Amino acid sequence: FETIIEHYGLTDKGLLRLAQIVHSADVRADRDQDPIASGLEAIAVGYSLRFPDDLENLERQFDVYDALYAWCRLQVAGEG
Repeated sequence: FETIIEHYGLTDKGLLRLAQIVHSADVRADRDQDPIASGLEAIAVGYSLRFPDDLENLERQFDVYDALYAWCRLQVAGEG
């Protein structure tokens, strides 16, 4: 996810915050660097168990990531 952000030079602060969370959730060694990462990892694993087909899994998780992105935008808006 963060590779896509870097490749396209995206600078949206909410998106950058989301990238931090996703990175920490994806990289076990970094999981404790973000308090939301463990929860996101648990949700992702749960979706994988419920929807083993990759395409269906991805489609169903879009709403989760859209909601998390909305929350990230709200959080960074409060920073100044």
